[in-house]
Amino acid sequence: MSYALAFVAEIERNFSATPLFIGSGLADLNKEAVSNQHSIAFTTQQAQQLTIQDLRQMILGIVAAKHEQLRTQSGLVYPMQFYCWHDKQAAQLRFSIVSAAAAALPFRCQVRLTPDLDDILSSFLGSGYHDGIPWNELLTGPSTGDEPTDDSSGSCLEVWKTLL
Repeated sequence: MSYALAFVAEIERNFSATPLFIGSGLADLNKEAVSNQHSIAFTTQQAQQLTIQDLRQMILGIVAAKHEQLRTQSGLVYPMQFYCWHDKQAAQLRFSIVSAAAAALPFRCQVRLTPDLDDILSSFLGSGYHDGIPWNELLTGPSTGDEPTDDSSGSCLEVWKTLL
């Protein structure tokens, strides 16, 4: 087993066992999102040793463990949803759990739900920034004042979610 695969197995074990914060209603949505959020990052070398299937197995293992944790803690009386996204700026795969009663996931940007977890995992593994964003790509010229102040570019965050 490669170091990267062993690392993925360790991540699954560790994240599956972390405490699950269950709020008392929608007022606790942001606290749930923050308390239950996790992120993982790999070097380029590690990412090249992994497949989408490796990460899918890890994520689905975490989902199953969190489902069991939720069943044990609340008897499934408080339905929750697991969601996962690729944070491109941080080159991280992130996931969290919030109440399923939430009308929208707690992001401050447009979200596009994808029914296929592989879309998220492919984006993450294919990132060119696992070892950081090169400084020359961060350098920009002075503001011209012509930049849009809203998100009219049409970009949005792609997110996969499932009920626990």
